[in-house]
Amino acid sequence: MKTQEIADFVSGKLFGAGDIEIIGIAEVLKASNGQIAFVEKAGTFTATKASCLIVHDDFDTYLSNQETPSEIITRGCYISVRQPKLAFALIAEKLHPPKKPTPGIHPSAVISESARIGSDVFIAAHVSVGDNSVIGVGTQLRAGAKVGDRVKIGSDCVIHPNVFIEDCCTIGHKVILHSGVVIGADGFGYVRDKQKHVKFPQIGTVVIEDDVEIGANSCVDRGALGETRIGAGTKIDNLVQVGHNVNIGKHVIIAAQTGISGSVVIEDDCTIGGQVGFGDHVRVLSGAVIGSQAGVLPGKIVRPGVWWGTPIQPLDEYKRQNAHVKSIERLKAEVKLLKKIFEDKPLP
Repeated sequence: MKTQEIADFVSGKLFGAGDIEIIGIAEVLKASNGQIAFVEKAGTFTATKASCLIVHDDFDTYLSNQETPSEIITRGCYISVRQPKLAFALIAEKLHPPKKPTPGIHPSAVISESARIGSDVFIAAHVSVGDNSVIGVGTQLRAGAKVGDRVKIGSDCVIHPNVFIEDCCTIGHKVILHSGVVIGADGFGYVRDKQKHVKFPQIGTVVIEDDVEIGANSCVDRGALGETRIGAGTKIDNLVQVGHNVNIGKHVIIAAQTGISGSVVIEDDCTIGGQVGFGDHVRVLSGAVIGSQAGVLPGKIVRPGVWWGTPIQPLDEYKRQNAHVKSIERLKAEVKLLKKIFEDKPLP
């Protein structure tokens, strides 16, 4: 793309030549001729060999306050936008489109006669598709993926190698499931009977809405009697466990190694850090942010705001308690000193 085309595409303001050819993206310090990079904050800028730079709206003011002109000025091209990182990501999608294999079905794939396969579908080696399942237009099933019976997968999905989608699950459009993901395994539910645990029925389903991405080796359990649901636009990292009957809203972010117990509700637009543990029947209200390694006790209602610690608490309270803990050693030394003073000089 030409630099003027890029500026128009991201609704940015171009400074410099508009006919420079850009062939790829790169990190600002490693970029070279023909590449575009970005700077999130003007104060963090250093010289770059990129042919073009995506910068914040205040970058021009920053440059005017520098004693020595930066190298980017001599190269003569940058584009100012309100959100440089977002603009850079959009440009990356244009310059580096995802790999899309030629449609077709590998001869080693096992496809049920009752399955319905849409047009332009790619099915790789050793894939299996069960009875009465539906694969939407343009979807990719990569090597070793397994689709059970009565599964519905929408259009333009990417199902990476060795993904298992068990019976009766529903996957929306433009969903990405990375390698090793398991959708629809039995939930973890048992009833105690004297000396043994009796398995509670796990006959529900999983519904994954449009534009969801789930990282490698994550598991989404089916509902016990109802459904487990993941809302549109939600992004889940690697190694996340989603228990039975969990309901995750739209545009939620969940980082790696988080464990979500059964019947938890996470409303829209929440952010969950890595290694967070949820007890059962928790409700996280829309807009809440939960920091890494937090522990949420069963039945807790987490209101909007930033939360941290175990048991979970508002961030300010967590910081205050953490400061108290760190001061214990100093307090201990002071008490020891006072004790010695009173031992040497007993009270009258």
